[in-house]
Amino acid sequence: MSSRNRFLMLFAVALTIAGVAVGVSGSAVAAPRAATPAVAADHVLTVLGAGPYRIGTSLSRLTEAGLIDWVTGPDAAGAQLAGSAGSWSGELMLTFHHGFLVVVETATGSVRTAAGARVGMSFAEVEAIYHGYGKLITNDQGNTAYLVPVGPMALLFGDHPIRPGVGSIQAGPAWILRPAFRNG
Repeated sequence: MSSRNRFLMLFAVALTIAGVAVGVSGSAVAAPRAATPAVAADHVLTVLGAGPYRIGTSLSRLTEAGLIDWVTGPDAAGAQLAGSAGSWSGELMLTFHHGFLVVVETATGSVRTAAGARVGMSFAEVEAIYHGYGKLITNDQGNTAYLVPVGPMALLFGDHPIRPGVGSIQAGPAWILRPAFRNG
């Protein structure tokens, strides 16, 4: 099997597993236990993205659809930051690499994960929601995060800079999120 076919097969399996783990209640993801019950206005973040902001979507497509409020120029590595617009206005920071979405982040309590975790919760509450499927990690700067891997993707619950607990939630490939957190 060629390396390209092997990659495509593994990616398809990972997306299938990720879709099951974040889209359907099962042993890997508990039913929502958010402090605020889910309502129609809730926005949901999964390892695959949030609403129209799906990992792998092009910046040009989101811009043409009116879903980007602002965007930075690319840095030397080809990374760009952008802000969400429309019904998601002010709720998401988006990281693009060479024009494609690689990380979705929120620092607002109005966005929840499919399992019900939100910014503002304690790490103990997040751990209770995910039933030990994730783990608490710390970097060299003393920052704490709770990492929930789902195949090659992950949710990273970062600590708040002022008070204890979750201050942000990031979704994207684990190979991007974990080293970015570890390196501060």
